[in-house]
Amino acid sequence: MCENVVGYYRTSSQSNVGTDKDSRKRQKHSVETYTKSNNMNLVKEFYDEGVSGTKEILNRPSFMEMMSYCEDEDISVIVFEDSSRMSRDLVIMETGFQYLTGLGYKLISVSNPDTFIEITPTGTLIRQVLGVISQFEKSNLVEKLRVSRDRKSKLNKSRGKITRKMKGKCEGRKRMTEYYPELTELVVSYRNTMDKKTRKPFSLRKISTLLNEEHNIKVNHNTIKKTLEDVEIMKREERNMKRRIGYEG
Repeated sequence: MCENVVGYYRTSSQSNVGTDKDSRKRQKHSVETYTKSNNMNLVKEFYDEGVSGTKEILNRPSFMEMMSYCEDEDISVIVFEDSSRMSRDLVIMETGFQYLTGLGYKLISVSNPDTFIEITPTGTLIRQVLGVISQFEKSNLVEKLRVSRDRKSKLNKSRGKITRKMKGKCEGRKRMTEYYPELTELVVSYRNTMDKKTRKPFSLRKISTLLNEEHNIKVNHNTIKKTLEDVEIMKREERNMKRRIGYEG
């Protein structure tokens, strides 16, 4: 008779969540392959998406839903891809293990099935070593991402892609000028054109209307205002750069 089990998946970053992403598919494949080859009946799967590996298990929505389901259905076996799905923090991993085994749960890591089963000095050592490795991998990844962001920030600043705090842009939502490269030039051109009726420069709302009617670019007056502010910031930065070059020379 097949033993009923549940599968648990977790992905930290929202950028790795979605039908076109590999994280859940990979975890699901690993768990399904393992349960089938070990005569287990995978009755339900639970997925914490966008949940950090350093978050305690009792603060994870799907994990708590899974525990309630297991209690109702009298299931005591939880299968997951590897120890990092439980946690990337050694203390959280160990306390979570002690808590769940104390409740009678059996935890199975597909990559190393004995990791959470052997309650012996050797089993504890293996589990904690794997926890340390997982924690190191996370810290290493965070550092690589930081270095990559710094590099991209410097490159984008040299290309004129800056935030309103004068730093190189490397993340966050795209500005409208990134969707429409010609937007800045058009806005400046309209702003420097006199309205024949009022004999004043076109207003922000008028520029917004003209962009929509003549160029099929739909932006509101606030975007026009920010675009003009960015132009002034860039001009000021160029002047400061020339001053610095002249001073250094």
